Amino acid sequence: MKVRRDPRKKIMPRQEVAKIVHKMQSEGKTVVFTNGCFDVLHIGHIRILEHARSLGDCLAVGLNSDTSVRHLKGGSRPIIPQNERAEMLAALECVDFVSIFEEWTPDEIIDEIRPDIHVKGGDYTPETLTETAILKKYGGKLVIMPLIEGRSTTLFLEKVARGAAVCKIEASELEAVKEKAIAVIPARMASTRLPNKPLLDICGKPMIQWVYERANSAESVREVLVATPDKEIIDAVEAFGGKAIYTSPEHRSGTDRLAEVAAILPEDALIINVQGDEPLIDPRAIDELAAGLFSSGAVMASLMRKLDENDDPDDPNLVKVVTDFRGYALYFSRSRIPYPRSQGSEVYGHIGIYGFRRDFLMQFARTPMSSLEKSESLEQLRAIENGYGIRMIETSFKPISVDTMEDLERVREALKCTATRN
Repeated sequence: MKVRRDPRKKIMPRQEVAKIVHKMQSEGKTVVFTNGCFDVLHIGHIRILEHARSLGDCLAVGLNSDTSVRHLKGGSRPIIPQNERAEMLAALECVDFVSIFEEWTPDEIIDEIRPDIHVKGGDYTPETLTETAILKKYGGKLVIMPLIEGRSTTLFLEKVARGAAVCKIEASELEAVKEKAIAVIPARMASTRLPNKPLLDICGKPMIQWVYERANSAESVREVLVATPDKEIIDAVEAFGGKAIYTSPEHRSGTDRLAEVAAILPEDALIINVQGDEPLIDPRAIDELAAGLFSSGAVMASLMRKLDENDDPDDPNLVKVVTDFRGYALYFSRSRIPYPRSQGSEVYGHIGIYGFRRDFLMQFARTPMSSLEKSESLEQLRAIENGYGIRMIETSFKPISVDTMEDLERVREALKCTATRN
């Protein structure tokens, strides 16, 4: 009868693992090492671990500690504490040893264990790995697995987070949120870069209609309003059956226009500011924002997304944001933040969709511009500089704002239509 080894006995400090594997190597055995956060163990991890084990006589796994994961992945992770993650890894038959390490990279643990083979997932290259130099120093071999499409932990967690947010509303809070949440779309004709922007034709409909209809498709809002100083926009909105409110032409920003509308709304209203130049706005992003604002109790909320390879983090037109461990914004900037002194710092872009509690919105609109706001030309910094928290909700939605004719053509292409140019 085969006696099953207690998985917890596989979890050891790196010094003990190093002694064991060095002895195995002296006996001519091949030691394989891989590492990761493993904050949600999924089939992609299993495939990598099984393949890694097949390359040698034993597999040692380095596990990023909770502190290390938070540094690499942000304050919302890890989902599962390090000791539980270690025990789950150890329970796998293909894993022989597990060692938790605190550093942000596995350089030190690799240098101590000195495995014959180091295995990484397919989203890495030798040039992007700091451990490449360590392996080269003592003659270790690097093996990069073929990319397993769709098995990214980050993408998986984003899907779970989006689903959880919407399901959470649907299951227990949808009616409560829907009683309070009102989407307001500020719009005006006097755009400096693209005149008459809200009424530009996209597939036979004015842009404002696309924004309105998508906002109206959100499950979390009870009503959609367009706030505008222009009769042409009011006529267009009423023509397709929408509701528009006339606001003063003296307002300096869309937020001021929003506050004027807020004055006639219920005191407990949650106001979702949807930009009038985003005809491809995803209704689920609105739901995510409404859910986050409602459940957090924050006075203000907004969205952010992790930048991808197509984004330039140094582009001043792409606003960046950093948050604390609770998910509240620490700072917004047109400069790259955080500064990439060490490898692994994620950069998040801000998506200019806001949620406000009604009373705060009216107070915010009366607050004088702050020095940081003037310096960066970012209105949301006024809230931070005055001590108010902005709850940031991570999303996968990547907006296409229409500021130029090129942007308009991109949207038309995305909707696969030929439109009349106005």
